[in-house]
Amino acid sequence: MSRVPASADAYSAGLSSSIDLFTGGRRGADRQRASADLVAATATDRSQTYAIALVASRAYYEALRGADLLAAAASRVTRAERGLKYAQDRVRAGTATKSDELRARLELTGARQQQLAARDTLQSAAFALGRVVGADVPIGAKAPATLEPAPLALSDSAVVQLAVTSAPAVEAAQAAREAGSATVRASRTLYLPNVRLTGGYNWARESQVIGAVRPGWQLALGTSLPLFNGFLREDAITRAEANAHVTRSTALDVQRQVRSDAARLVTALHLAEENVALAEEAVKVAQEDLRVQTERYRAGISTALDELTSQVALTQAELGRVAARYNYQVTRASLEALVGRTL
Repeated sequence: MSRVPASADAYSAGLSSSIDLFTGGRRGADRQRASADLVAATATDRSQTYAIALVASRAYYEALRGADLLAAAASRVTRAERGLKYAQDRVRAGTATKSDELRARLELTGARQQQLAARDTLQSAAFALGRVVGADVPIGAKAPATLEPAPLALSDSAVVQLAVTSAPAVEAAQAAREAGSATVRASRTLYLPNVRLTGGYNWARESQVIGAVRPGWQLALGTSLPLFNGFLREDAITRAEANAHVTRSTALDVQRQVRSDAARLVTALHLAEENVALAEEAVKVAQEDLRVQTERYRAGISTALDELTSQVALTQAELGRVAARYNYQVTRASLEALVGRTL
């Protein structure tokens, strides 16, 4: 047999493509895992949206609360100044002692201190709100048309059920659980053979050299199955099963946690609503009590201590009303963030 010399100007080029005809179910499992990951990402995005909305709502209501606290402090200063004037008038008339005037002056000092503290609280809340909305300066909050409690669009049981089935955290955990199960199925396909079809076209100069590239179309069908790969398949399956177990446990725990939080927030919302009504009633009672005590003090029937006690009671009632109003609003915003929808 004579050796045929290779041509000096030999050339070859080719284009080929291949497709898996059989993967043992790996492609379907991968598609299901990708779909579950997309659902989890979408639910997480919705959860983050409501989480940011909750942060913004807290900052907004904190700014409104600061403004109401400042208004309550200003009212206390006004009452204290009026009480001091009454005490001074009675001292000059000889119907009260110097102690009455000193107590009234002490109440005025305390009221002004509270006013300074309220201004500081409002300023801090304004800067915090500015940071949330992306501003470098303090931002004031415009009060809504009303801060009165409003009924929920759904019943209590419906809200809890909605949270258990459709809360963003639950959806994300369930999607992660499905992705973990799909990963287990995909890893188990490593024990099955892989059938692949390959086709292509080669361009080459005709050559008599043995093993040289031949021009024309080529089609090949092959299969592969590693008999031993150092237990990499077993390791992948074990890790996938462990991860799937974790995601199943996490999904169950998240569902229980959401059910507990939803029931707690619904109950807290009703209690906050009742507290708002009680706080409003307390303010009305304290205002009437102070009016009566002021008239009695001016007539010389009651003491300065009685009037000061009524002033303090009214101040506490006003502060309680402010706390009750914004506790209700923040609790409602927390429930909406948990459920993932406006209620």
